[in-house]
Amino acid sequence: MAVARSRILDLMKVQCRIFSTTFNPEGIRTGNKVLRQRLRGPALAAYYPRRVVTFKDLKNAYPNLETWDDDEEDRLEHIQIMKSRGKGAPTKKRTAAEATWGADPLEYQGGFRVLEYDDQARFRSSLTNNGSVGWSLQEAVRIQVPESSKVALEISFPEVDWAFLTSIYGWAALQYQAWARGTITLDTHIRQTVTLHTENVLEFWIDNKSYFGGDVYSYRRAPLVLYLDPGTHRVDVRLVRDVRIMGGKGEPTVKIGLEAQNSRGGLVALDEKVLVSDLVDGRLASPLASVPVRNEGQTSICISSVRSSDVRILQQLYAGPMKSTDGLVENTVSIAMIDTVPFILIAGQSRPLAFMISLRDRAPSSFSFVIDYSFVNSQVHLSTHIVRYQPRHLSLSDPHKFSYLHPSGIVSYSILRPPSPEKCIKRSNEAFPVMLGLHGAGLEADSDLVRHTLDLVPDLCAWVLFPTGVTPWSGDDWHNWGFADVEAAIVAIPVWMNNVRWSGAHADAQRWLVVGHSNGGQGTWFIATHRPQKVIAAAPVSGYLSISTYVPYQFWQEVDPRLNSILHTAMNDYRHELLARNLVGIPVLQQHGSADDNVPAYHSRHMSQLMFLTGWPSEYNELPNEGHWFEGVMTTPALRKFYHHALAISSNTSQSCHEFSLVVAHAGSMGAKCGLVVEQLESPDQYGKVDAGSNATVWFVETSNIHRFRFNPTSCPGRDSFVLLVDGGLEPFQINCKENNNITFSRSAEGLWKQSYASSPLELDERSGRQLGYLDAILNTHGRFCIVTHGHGTLSIALQIARNLFQYFGADAEIADDPSTCSSHQGTIIRVVVGWLLPPSVLRRYPITVEASRGVLIRDVHGRERVYQAHSTVAAIFVRPLESEALELIVWGSEVAGLQQSARLVPMLTGVGQPDFIILGKGCSWKGVNGVKAMGFLDRAWDVSRASFLE
Repeated sequence: MAVARSRILDLMKVQCRIFSTTFNPEGIRTGNKVLRQRLRGPALAAYYPRRVVTFKDLKNAYPNLETWDDDEEDRLEHIQIMKSRGKGAPTKKRTAAEATWGADPLEYQGGFRVLEYDDQARFRSSLTNNGSVGWSLQEAVRIQVPESSKVALEISFPEVDWAFLTSIYGWAALQYQAWARGTITLDTHIRQTVTLHTENVLEFWIDNKSYFGGDVYSYRRAPLVLYLDPGTHRVDVRLVRDVRIMGGKGEPTVKIGLEAQNSRGGLVALDEKVLVSDLVDGRLASPLASVPVRNEGQTSICISSVRSSDVRILQQLYAGPMKSTDGLVENTVSIAMIDTVPFILIAGQSRPLAFMISLRDRAPSSFSFVIDYSFVNSQVHLSTHIVRYQPRHLSLSDPHKFSYLHPSGIVSYSILRPPSPEKCIKRSNEAFPVMLGLHGAGLEADSDLVRHTLDLVPDLCAWVLFPTGVTPWSGDDWHNWGFADVEAAIVAIPVWMNNVRWSGAHADAQRWLVVGHSNGGQGTWFIATHRPQKVIAAAPVSGYLSISTYVPYQFWQEVDPRLNSILHTAMNDYRHELLARNLVGIPVLQQHGSADDNVPAYHSRHMSQLMFLTGWPSEYNELPNEGHWFEGVMTTPALRKFYHHALAISSNTSQSCHEFSLVVAHAGSMGAKCGLVVEQLESPDQYGKVDAGSNATVWFVETSNIHRFRFNPTSCPGRDSFVLLVDGGLEPFQINCKENNNITFSRSAEGLWKQSYASSPLELDERSGRQLGYLDAILNTHGRFCIVTHGHGTLSIALQIARNLFQYFGADAEIADDPSTCSSHQGTIIRVVVGWLLPPSVLRRYPITVEASRGVLIRDVHGRERVYQAHSTVAAIFVRPLESEALELIVWGSEVAGLQQSARLVPMLTGVGQPDFIILGKGCSWKGVNGVKAMGFLDRAWDVSRASFLE
């Protein structure tokens, strides 16, 4: 008789329990076989040589034994010497871009401002031995001049093993932050007005009051105006080392400069920064001019006029008769303001003052002008000191400065060299292309280094143009603000022709040869990938690919992966390596020195590889043992040959439209390719893509994430009509090339494509044109910024925003407390709001609102309402639509402290990665991006996108 299976299993359980074995009647694989094997650790350890005993081991084993370690003693002596000179250690790795989000670990302890000097105190750090840092003393170099006091401070940290960190993490390891404390002492008996320049500084505190923005690039354009009582005032400065600004070679030091200047108050004009065009063969290249002005008083000022100085006033000032040779003869120069509205400067504000110059008889050797103003609500009219200017006299063939209006309404300039009639006489009937020469970071276009870059190729049949991008750092690295300046300069060339009475060849504004060095090389990639239909050739020299590949973001504070994705998506428009397909059809020559330690040659090598993978050949010329810059870097034999070959082509014949692709990060910045322009994406969370091809009679267009595009059939010559198939649709579109210009195709709610011929603007609830982009879309403003304050304590924040816009972009901003002041305004409006009385959006169904009883409310993609209550939400910043494609930026805080946090995120520096809306939590000050409660994008219908982060 067979034994029941259940009895056998019971017996096996007893056996397993007695002999400590595993009960496994089904024979399931459990991994016990592997676990029972002998450990391999001892065998692996035995493979390596035995560790030699060190002096440190002996010292630990025998504490009373006297030993001498030369290397250790040298290291300790070196550290002691450095510390005796005041050197300390940094707190954590940071960049200027990340510091914009807050991300200061000391804020977890209340901030550096609450700490007092204690040489025994220790603070956590991930850079130094034992993971901690402390206080140290540093004596700055002080330079005393009349009416001014300047200190220069250089900080280094030799106790950190930078070489090892760099060998593992690259340049990202050389970016860190620290804090320094000093004082400003006023030996006076009365309250004093002081202007403070903060070179290479982003953030600082004075007497426990926060100031953000500083002067990272040392422009010295818009200093802080302070009103200080006699005595000593504490200054806390956040030191942030950024490789793009301070370099990646040598010891990673931080250098800053602070300069306090006494002020007499009132209106000040910056004589040294007057912008006037050059005189070309006795004529002004342009009548447009500007001068930065600043209100150093404590009452708002209204400027009423700018006028040529009267001869009698000059005689009084210079105590003698004026000679006619001075060129200051009455009625020679006429000057008038461009603005017709009141030009108001609130106390402490700096603005660019634009005016026009008219020469009536002959070109003067110099001229002067006076600014008339009055204090608001005062009947007393005053004038500044006379600003005297000596224009440069040049010939028509010399590279010279000419001015024009930036779309924002400010006066900018470029250096222009027209084509030589003698060198290009055989082609005098042609319209010559524009050759754009983009300068590197920190260079003025008016410098000899830029102005004479192409002197060795005087025979180029092109309009050679060196734009400024408004600032030495080209505004925002040749992107929104800087590129708008480039296009404005090109449009202004016909105006220049009229001003100087040019009779030579015309300019073809639709054909560009783009070249650039370093940051200008990066700008060359931007223009070539965003205006592929206009670019006939491109030559990026020693250029980097994108800001996120120049120095990776790997040492930013730890961030939720979804937040990190949004952060990088907000920089998609500048990821040129992901836009390489747009370059197909454009001749490209890259040049890079193999020994470049400023922008490694990897950037050009990698882009050369990416272009190869698109199937489009490009040239790459690597110069052995050459560095970042050398004499003639832009006129090497290979580049000269490339220039001449590109300019010899009379049309854009190199770009074949039989087959092409277009990759779009957002439609606001992307131009046409082969007549096709993307106007809207389905979702802002990913790239949009178009692949097009044709045969004899049919055009095939395949799209991904495209909602709306416009097509101009005249851009594809050689046929009278053709059939267009979009995404394999069953109903083809019949296109008549002679009758139909700018046909619009849009996707219906059912996913079907439809065409229209109307060119009317879209409705308010359709995001379009200049509104497209991310938070930096506010830089697409047409006209000056208008900043409106709402609530107590907002004026100082509005002043900070205006100062930063002027400092970093040269932008003009009007500050008002009356919303009606901006009612007819065409530019971007910035509302600075504290508390719960946020004016509603003009778009009634806008998804973000603020309610006093509930907090910040966001309607998500499913129509659900997310509520962020006041006790956990500190601040918010987001864009809202206005009429005529304008934008409204909301900078909001439940309290002033929160408002200060959101104001940091107003676009100022590149690489920060601000999406369309950000809701900030209390932890942002030390967590950075990871302290955000919600952030993401608004789609073409102003709805919150699917990939947005909503906690």
